[in-house]
Amino acid sequence: MAIETRKQGGVVRFAQESWAELRKVTWPTREQVIRLTLLVILISFLIAVYIFLFDNIFHQLVDKLILGVPDVTPAPPTQ
Repeated sequence: MAIETRKQGGVVRFAQESWAELRKVTWPTREQVIRLTLLVILISFLIAVYIFLFDNIFHQLVDKLILGVPDVTPAPPTQ
């Protein structure tokens, strides 16, 4: 049976080392954060539009060419 040894100050030492590493980080400026956030939103919107358009195109192709679904379904007769 192997006996595991634990280094002293586990959680406290981890927190101290994590804080020391975070102090070394070069954080982006407010303008960079805003610009990059807007870029992510724009790209996400463009990808959503792309997927929406191609989904509709493929849906129409499958309905008309493969399944033969008519464009408009006739209204049921009223009595």
